[in-house]
Amino acid sequence: MKENSLSIAEAKALCKEYQHIVGQPFCGEYRELGDVKAVVIAPHGKLDKWVFTKYYQKFGNAEQALSFYTGDLYDVVLIGADKNGNVVSRDLEAHLAYVSSNPDLFIELD
Repeated sequence: MKENSLSIAEAKALCKEYQHIVGQPFCGEYRELGDVKAVVIAPHGKLDKWVFTKYYQKFGNAEQALSFYTGDLYDVVLIGADKNGNVVSRDLEAHLAYVSSNPDLFIELD
């Protein structure tokens, strides 16, 4: 079953479409991560996504971090860092769902 997963072509297109999120703050319980550092393609499964995030921390590059993956289901994630500097990822879909349910989140205050 291909629930919420993407082909590599779909993931590339979605990743390109949402590059404008880089530099914006994480939202919800992820606010402590500060700003989004990157929007990248990652494996779809939880375990593979965790491994990808660890490799991203090691290499600092999404393509190298993805090189271990042999599957064909992908996702798009936001990359950030916790207070200790560890790389963390959050699904783009979860971020967008939160933002759409809280539309005034990004209104700048004087």
